[in-house]
Formats: sequence, C-alpha cells, structure tokens
Amino acid sequence: MRVAEKAGIIKKISKIISPVLRLLFPNLSDKSKAKEYISMNIAANFFGLGNAATPIGLKAMEELQKVNKTTNIASDEMITFVVINSASIQLIPSTIAAIRMAKGSTQPFDIMPAVWLTSISALLIGLITAKICRLFIK
Repeated sequence: MRVAEKAGIIKKISKIISPVLRLLFPNLSDKSKAKEYISMNIAANFFGLGNAATPIGLKAMEELQKVNKTTNIASDEMITFVVINSASIQLIPSTIAAIRMAKGSTQPFDIMPAVWLTSISALLIGLITAKICRLFIK
C-alpha cells in the first residue's frame, strides 16, 4: 500500500471514488484524513489485500472517532464505513482463488463474476439497511 501510495495510485483511486464518497460521507470534508484512509481501505480491499486493509481501516475508524460528536455511539459515517469495509468489493478475489487452486480447481478465477455480483449486492443491501435503520433511530 505504501508503494501504491508513493506511485500515486491511491490518489488516482481516491479521485475516481471521491464523488461516491461525497454521497456516502456528506459530513466529511474532501481533505479529511478519515476520507483518505477510507479511500485507501477501499483500494486495498478492491485489490484483494485484506491484510493491508485492516490497519488502514483501523486508522480510518480512529479518524472518524475524532470527528464523532457522541464518543460513546457510532456515528453515521462510522456505520457506513463498517458496511463498506465488510462488503469489500474485490476486483481479484485472491484468497478464494488460492483456496480453490489448493483444492485442485483448474480455473480458480472463474468465480469472479459471482464474487463481484455478490459483493456489490451485499454493499447495496447493507447501505440501504443502514439508512433505513437510521430513520427509525433518529
């Protein structure tokens, strides 16, 4: 991730997803450290780097906590981030492919369309459910 960051890949991904992040995190400024960590986390998950995504996700949550008005209750941004992180849309599901290869699959990546469909569906359902729950809580 540090190499990707120094190469400018993270900034490019952040720029690409920034309109979506503006919609999902309207209370965060574009220059906030939390939004930068969220972008990095999404990028790491997108490339199947779950081990790299975890510490970045923790940093994102720490930054989100700094701007949280009620420190003992998760903010809307924190809940949204957890949903995004849990769904973790992956371009290349490397862990699943490695397991399939170890179990003798001749085409371990043939599940990619199913993984994309499933993770996008999980993300959309999670975000919609979180929004609906917020309506009843507030």
